[in-house]
Amino acid sequence: MTDLPAGPRGGVFAALGVLRDPYGALARYAKAHGDPFTLSLPPQGTIVVTADPAAIRSVFAADPETFGSSATKAMGPILGPGSVLILEGAAHRRARKLLNPPFHGDRMRAHGRLIQDITRERIARLQPGDRVSAQDLAQAISLEMILQAIFGVRGTERLARFDRAVRDLMATLGPFVAFELFRRSWGGLGPWDRFLRRRAELAALVAEEVAARRAGGPAREDILSLLLAARDEDGKPMSDAEIFDELLTLVAAGHETTMIAIAWALYWLHRTPAALARLREELDGVPPDPDPDALARLPYLDAVLAETLRLYPVVPLVTRKLARSFEIKGHALPAGVTVGLATSLVHYDPALYPEPQRFRPERFQERTLGPAEYFPFGGGTRRCLGAAFALYEIKIALATLLSALRLRPRDDRAVRPAMRAAGVGQARAVELVVTARADRA
Repeated sequence: MTDLPAGPRGGVFAALGVLRDPYGALARYAKAHGDPFTLSLPPQGTIVVTADPAAIRSVFAADPETFGSSATKAMGPILGPGSVLILEGAAHRRARKLLNPPFHGDRMRAHGRLIQDITRERIARLQPGDRVSAQDLAQAISLEMILQAIFGVRGTERLARFDRAVRDLMATLGPFVAFELFRRSWGGLGPWDRFLRRRAELAALVAEEVAARRAGGPAREDILSLLLAARDEDGKPMSDAEIFDELLTLVAAGHETTMIAIAWALYWLHRTPAALARLREELDGVPPDPDPDALARLPYLDAVLAETLRLYPVVPLVTRKLARSFEIKGHALPAGVTVGLATSLVHYDPALYPEPQRFRPERFQERTLGPAEYFPFGGGTRRCLGAAFALYEIKIALATLLSALRLRPRDDRAVRPAMRAAGVGQARAVELVVTARADRA
């Protein structure tokens, strides 16, 4: 016998509530209906939501065959059938093995200097009195990293073409593109039509780049080159279609995650003078033109980023679709139901995080939290593949930026979270004013 816990009525209205106020809506539903509760979220369908660490541990530790992809309906037509987010079973395991090496170890660290150089280049012209949008600055850094570290694009003209193609594609993405109802052609003028055109334009550029790499040339360390060289246990390479689907996944997920985290970190640091002063003291302790790995190992910088991702996890719900029945807190859930692990509810639990609304990075230096108590990148066998790379990139970019510039907020207005293409970002741009330059390189 199966049973679903209670939850808010009116699937469309409940879904709109999450779109308007992703963290607040989940908190209201949990308060009204308890833990777990059932939520209907098109296009994922029935989701049973929990914020109980014991239940979350059971999901992360379960046999991988218990779950399939929860993103197939929402993201399959966007990312393509070869995306690691869509694949299941043996195909998913194969994709993760092929994709894992570029995002860890020496291959990841090979991009450290590139991250520093890109950040320095993006802020080189900023002078005292200039205004800068934290979101725009973070987006520029993240996009340049995608073009050079992921696509490995070289040459001014090609960089410009890829830059336009990626920006145009990202501009077409939004919460409603994931809804099947809106995936209709409107004489070439609708949002779905625009997305398909932009996707095709980027696919054509990637196909040109892949053909050029396959034709030969010196060995390169960008992720596209590494994927072209990757072989599975049977010696089989990835197809061109698989490579494009994975690259598009990295663009959609990685670009948003990096941009959002940098922007939120800048926002909170400049609203919390004590945290900013402590971070600056730590940065002042490293030599001029520091080794990027040394920056990535700075303990308070690490705590600042952890606290940023605690307060504003990019994904408020980590979801797993059941391939077979599974029990959550006494409820026997049938196959086909999606389990939602409420990142934002766990991250604001006062039992785990006293004064949860405060930005207090020190909490991550005072105690160690388990993977079911802090999981901004998910967990288990479907934990985000690019988590280590994203953290590495964000820390180096943030440290490089704050070492070179002194900033202040243009105003003290609070910024609320809002749904973006691939997660929760800022509802409005946060403007900062450059007060001084402090370059040490």
